Amino acid sequence: MKARFLAAACLIASVSTATASPRKEDLEARVAALETKLEGQGYTVMIEGPFVVIGDESPKRVRSRASFMRWVRDLIEKDFFAKQPAKVIEVWLFRNEKTYRKGAKKFFDDEPTTPYGYYSSEDDALVMNIGPGAGTLSHELIHPYIEANFPDSPAWFNEGLASLYEQPREKEGHMWGTTNWRLPGLQGMIRNKSIPSLKALISTTREGFYDASYDSYAYARFLCQYLQDHGKLRDFYATFVADGKDTTGQRALEAVLGQDLASFQPVFNRWAASLRR
Repeated sequence: MKARFLAAACLIASVSTATASPRKEDLEARVAALETKLEGQGYTVMIEGPFVVIGDESPKRVRSRASFMRWVRDLIEKDFFAKQPAKVIEVWLFRNEKTYRKGAKKFFDDEPTTPYGYYSSEDDALVMNIGPGAGTLSHELIHPYIEANFPDSPAWFNEGLASLYEQPREKEGHMWGTTNWRLPGLQGMIRNKSIPSLKALISTTREGFYDASYDSYAYARFLCQYLQDHGKLRDFYATFVADGKDTTGQRALEAVLGQDLASFQPVFNRWAASLRR
């Protein structure tokens, strides 16, 4: 089965410019190879370092997608990621679900389990249906950066941060995730009193997260949004990465929250229940 992801000693308010990325000549060589491979098939191929973008929309539209990628890249590097992915990663942007599924099968012999998109670490590729909007793209871009900077990240944080930026905007020069379509999933669990504890969420295995019987994406996403909205997300990330032995993030969470998770649970639940889209 292919590996795929379905969106510090000193606290880092911002990090230095990325220090590892594919060489220009490697990116150019990949573009040349792809242009030869895809000649006459209606694709536009371009570099948006450290990525190579391939799209089946009009060239103007593909350039616009690449510009959006640049905006996301610059902001997430500023706030979180000191290193760019060191390998060439292809970003395949298909105009609708039909061409997305056809392209995934044709170019990667893959049958997507999601109608939106995914990151295949094995293929070094982001593959997505860009038709519903750019939120999938901003989500999926997080995964290769997590892989490069925080390879031991638990699934809840990897997907929580990625899902936070499914509806992004810029606020005072920083990336900002706004309340999105996942909110009803979280609020439904709170109303039904079926929401697991925060400790259970962050302690789950990778497989447990993706196969959860509850809406693990919504839960993780809004935990990240709580941290963001209260000015604690970047400090949490820096503390978590620096620890080295905190495999779930519990110590880092409790440190930045100033209380244990059991005490914080009702605070989080009340905050989440009060949100509106």
